[in-house]
Amino acid sequence: TPHLFLRFASNAKAKDQKSENCLKRSSHSCPWSNPGSCQSSLHLHSHAPSMSDAAIRLQVAVRCKPFTGPDKLGVVLRQHEPGNAEVETVNCEREVRLPFSYAWWSAYGYKDVVDQASLPPGVNSIPLVDQKACYDQVGKVMLSDLLDGHAVVLFAYGLSGSGKTFTVFGVDGAGDPDSWFQFDKPQPLWGIFPRLSYDLYNQEGSTPGFGASIKYFQNVHDTVRDLLSPAAVEKHFKEGMKLDKDGFMDMTWCRRRLVPSFSKLREIIGQANRRKCISPTQFNWCSTRGHCILEMEVANGISGTRGRLYLCDLAGAEPAGDIHYAKYVRVVDPETG
Repeated sequence: TPHLFLRFASNAKAKDQKSENCLKRSSHSCPWSNPGSCQSSLHLHSHAPSMSDAAIRLQVAVRCKPFTGPDKLGVVLRQHEPGNAEVETVNCEREVRLPFSYAWWSAYGYKDVVDQASLPPGVNSIPLVDQKACYDQVGKVMLSDLLDGHAVVLFAYGLSGSGKTFTVFGVDGAGDPDSWFQFDKPQPLWGIFPRLSYDLYNQEGSTPGFGASIKYFQNVHDTVRDLLSPAAVEKHFKEGMKLDKDGFMDMTWCRRRLVPSFSKLREIIGQANRRKCISPTQFNWCSTRGHCILEMEVANGISGTRGRLYLCDLAGAEPAGDIHYAKYVRVVDPETG
């Protein structure tokens, strides 16, 4: 079963030494979760502290999606307490235990397809984690840090079909009637970003001086496509890539849109998704074939603070040579319709 890894980093200081130590352990569980790669994160308050005063709070979550066919259980996920989880590999040559901040068991219906003899004791008592639970555990902290004027990065990594886009956005297809941007209130399948945005506008949208804007682009090979441009303008990835005034890398030519309301955000993202490079593969009928980067900046005109969210929904981690085009046929179950 493919696994999704979410890396959540913020330059807000760790709340206490216990959580800080736990996050340090979590950061070493995966090779791509090196805290050193986040050291360019700067505080976005008007009066930013020096880098010596800044702190990076790094959390790594792993999520197990539903099985696609009969198989043996490969991992056991245990959440001991908030910010302290463990993943144990089972039924393999080398069984290991890896520390994470969060371990989300979302393998709905696993009892129908998993070899019961492969289940270690206690597996059936592991709680299932749905979309709302994912947001409650990490999204609310992200929103709080964003409103406090910090830089927050959500980095989704995994194989094609492992649930990256689903966890980050939910149902997100441009022509899908169940896509999150088709609804003005939270739905069970909404991902982290729609829920965070909904709460953001409900809490702060009517506050005097509040303002939000976004950039949204896709990187396919050596090309960047501006998803907010009506013509889906494309340029070489090195063109216009510069540090902004806050010290963050920016695609300067990509369009920035003001987003005064949640309904406007839904409209803009719905249009942008029609410009994505998407193709059916053997892993996913609607596979995003490039890294999608959404940047949202939130400003408070009264306090003078600015927070920024970088949402990175990466393309599949497998080698490009392992991917091939696939044709899907819709089949209707005669019993259920």
